[in-house]
Amino acid sequence: MIMLKALFRERVQLIRDFVKKRGFDGLLLSRCDNFSWFTFGARNHITLNTEVGVAHIFVNNESVYIFTDNIERKRIEKEELCEDLLSEIDFGEYIWSKNMMDVLKPFITGKKIISDTGMLETTNLGDEIKPFRFVMSTIELEQYTDLGRICDEVLNRKMKELRPDMTELEVQGIIYNALAKENIEPIFVMVSGEESAKLYRHNLPRNVRLGKKVFVSICARKKGLVVSMTRSVLFEKDQSLLDQHKQNCYVDAIAISNSKPGVKLNYVFEKIKEAYAEVGRPYEWMLHHQGGLAGYKAREIIANESTIYELKVGNVLAWNPTITGTKSEDTIALTNEGMKIISYFENSDWPCVEFKMNGLSIKRPDLLVVSKKVI
Repeated sequence: MIMLKALFRERVQLIRDFVKKRGFDGLLLSRCDNFSWFTFGARNHITLNTEVGVAHIFVNNESVYIFTDNIERKRIEKEELCEDLLSEIDFGEYIWSKNMMDVLKPFITGKKIISDTGMLETTNLGDEIKPFRFVMSTIELEQYTDLGRICDEVLNRKMKELRPDMTELEVQGIIYNALAKENIEPIFVMVSGEESAKLYRHNLPRNVRLGKKVFVSICARKKGLVVSMTRSVLFEKDQSLLDQHKQNCYVDAIAISNSKPGVKLNYVFEKIKEAYAEVGRPYEWMLHHQGGLAGYKAREIIANESTIYELKVGNVLAWNPTITGTKSEDTIALTNEGMKIISYFENSDWPCVEFKMNGLSIKRPDLLVVSKKVI
C-alpha cells in the first residue's frame, strides 16, 4: 500500500519536527494508544488493561526503531505490523531477562529525549503528543467504518437473542464472545438490566436477571481504534419508557447535529444541556458525562464547559447522553463529505427515531420491543 507508506513517513516527519522544535534529540513512545496510532494499528500490549506496552518506538533524526524483548519481537513483526512498514522500521531486540535500558544506552546517553511516559529519565511530554492522535487519516477512517459496521451487526444480532431470565453476566459473556470471534477486543461491555439501569450510570454487570428491559453499551477496539455504541431492548411494551427514550435520542441528535468542523467541544456541550432542558430533564446531564472526542481511546476528550478543542475534519466523536434508565450512543466521524454515523448504518434493520435539525436527518436507534415473557 503506497498510501500507507507515504502516510507513515508523514507521521515520522511530524514526530521529528516536534522533537526538533523543542530542542530535543529523539522521542520514545511506549503508551499503547500512541504505539497503535504511530503504526496504523499495531498492538504493543499483552493484557487488555495496560496503558504502557512491551514494545517501544524510538524516533531520532536518522532512524525509527522498535525496541522489544525476544518474546515479543517475532509476533510484532509478523502479526502486528503491516508488511509495507517493515522496510521503514528497524528492531532493537534484547533477551527478556535484560533491561531495555542496556539496549537504549547508545541512543540516549548524553541526549535529550522526549517520551510519553517519563520512563528512563526522559522528559514526559505526553499531553503534547496525544493531540496527534485526534485527527484520522483516510485509511484510519476506513478502518473505523469497517469496525463500526461489524459492531453494529454483532449487537443487532445478539440483542435480539436475549431473554429476560438471563443475567447481566451471561449477556456480558455473549457479547464478549461475539466480538472476539470478529477479532475485536471488547475493552468495555456494560449490561444494564431493569434494576441496574435505575441504580448506576456505570453498571459493571452483576449476577442479576435482566427483567423487563436491558441496554448494552460497548467500547470495542480493533487496530487501536475504539467504537462506542449502545443498543436497548424491551421485553414487553412500556410506552412511558419509549417516550423517555425518544427524549434521550433528541438530546443525542442535538449533540450529533452540532458536531461540525470549526465548532468547539464546549459549544456542543452547552447545546446538550439546553436539549435536556427542552425535554423537561434539566438536571440529568449532571448525573453522567456526555461523551466527546473518540479515537485511540474510548474518549480522548470528555466534553464539559471548559473543553475548547476545535473540531476538525478527521475527528471521531461518541456522545452518550443518558436519562435515568435510558441511553443513546453511537460513534460518528467528521469527513470531507460531512458527518457520518459509523456504528449505525442506513440499511440497519434496527428501528430508528428520526430527527430533522441543522439541515441534517439524524437517525438514532430506538428501543427494540422483543416480546418475551418476563418470569
